[in-house]
Amino acid sequence: MRGTLGSLTTRGRGFLAGGATVTLGGVVLGLDVLVRMGAFALALPLLAVLVVAHGRSQVSTTRTVSPSRTSAGGEAEVSLEVTGSGRGGSGMLLLEDQLPDALGGGRRFAVESTGRRWHSSARYRLTARRRGIYALGPLSVRIGDPFGFLSVRKTFHSTTPLVVTPTVHRLGRLWAGGVGSTAGEHLVRLGSTGRADDTSVREYRVGDDLRRIHWRTTARTGELMVRREEEGRHADVTVYLDTRRDVHRRGLDGTFEWAVSAAASVAAHFAGNGWDVRLVTDATDSHDSAPDSLGLILDELAAVGPSIRRSSGHVPADVLTSRGIVVAIVTGADPESLDQIDLCSTTAGRRLALVLDDDRWLHGDHAGSGGALALATSARARGWVATAVGGGETVSGAWQALALQSTKDTVG
Repeated sequence: MRGTLGSLTTRGRGFLAGGATVTLGGVVLGLDVLVRMGAFALALPLLAVLVVAHGRSQVSTTRTVSPSRTSAGGEAEVSLEVTGSGRGGSGMLLLEDQLPDALGGGRRFAVESTGRRWHSSARYRLTARRRGIYALGPLSVRIGDPFGFLSVRKTFHSTTPLVVTPTVHRLGRLWAGGVGSTAGEHLVRLGSTGRADDTSVREYRVGDDLRRIHWRTTARTGELMVRREEEGRHADVTVYLDTRRDVHRRGLDGTFEWAVSAAASVAAHFAGNGWDVRLVTDATDSHDSAPDSLGLILDELAAVGPSIRRSSGHVPADVLTSRGIVVAIVTGADPESLDQIDLCSTTAGRRLALVLDDDRWLHGDHAGSGGALALATSARARGWVATAVGGGETVSGAWQALALQSTKDTVG
């Protein structure tokens, strides 16, 4: 009762104060009319308090988000379902769902509860302004009486996660020069737990000769598999992302966010064409992804932040064993950023590098200059396909520049 009395609104408190004043004035002046008017004004908010306190209303909520993963700049729809029961009667409910600023801030709604058992729903759309892993909620419900005398607040502490992945740019078709694959062909990566048979089998397709079925792998995987024989080869792509804080310009328009988006785009590009992709940073272990589970890498990139490492000497062991393609995304701030990767990836079939020009990134120099240009030139001398990326250049444009550089190296 005391807690409910403390939930009186400004109107309720005003009625109590006014009623008490009028009643006291009526008693002092001996005017029964004023006493009755004051008593009536006092009774209304107190009656609302008694009704709500006696009602023992029980309120429950559920929240669903669709989709549960979206990309930066994308939208998601949130559905709120509120149900209640008790003897509280009808009233107005004010819902407030707390959201981070990156999702547009909190949302408020007004719904009406009718009867002893009631159900209300509300929907809203949100736009994800930047990548990250966010918690939607908690949801607060304010229950009031029809006259607006009372406002009881209840907070539900449960939250719903929303993963906002980096923006994935379309990079066009896979280009030649050792970076290509037949689109849609599932390529099986031989990992630490793989078997030798895995490198020579693929999923069965309608029309395949039944004599080519590999029964041992079929029995182990539960899916019909056939021998590759002369078809294709082992495919493996390692995407290395330099996340060191000291070599990047931060902010939504800085090199760090561009590099994260580029890593996501490259991973999606190869995975979408049937390659197995591996993400490696200077501060984390590797994250493997088969073509049908790219979400693992995108989730990691949604949460990745600048690392405090100062040296580029640490390269995860995955790069040491890479036999396929290595794509390095670095900046020109550290002239030695590719040295260790160069030493550790000599067995790679192809080495590609996007070198971001951190010096002139905010000046819109598309061609790149200074340290970035020097590092790209040095990398090409060591057998890399490398290009300097200036500020204002899109991820798709930088990838096409890398393809053009590969063509030049091949012709040369």
